[in-house]
Amino acid sequence: MKDVMIWPIYLDCEKSLNEGRKISKEYAIPEPRIKEIIKATQKLRYKYYAEEDRAYPGEWYNKSGRVIISSDDSKKEILINLSNTIKQMRETKQANRSNKKNKKGKRK
Repeated sequence: MKDVMIWPIYLDCEKSLNEGRKISKEYAIPEPRIKEIIKATQKLRYKYYAEEDRAYPGEWYNKSGRVIISSDDSKKEILINLSNTIKQMRETKQANRSNKKNKKGKRK
């Protein structure tokens, strides 16, 4: 097993490859947060260690945090799995919100 460091900027579709994004825009997501990455890591059952007070060197003024994952998967596989899981979590959250709104409006 090897340790892989994951910064939120690696998954951010609003960043260019030169700014730090590591996966194609097809897989990337807007504004990934460290809490989402931690939840996705737990969901995927990776062994991890989170450091929420760390700043990406290219954006030293923004303490976005980082997650260190121990896995046999490649860094790219891990990033794509995390990104897809976060997308699913966001879609589920959005669906739950719209279901709650629909239920509040209905009366018997």
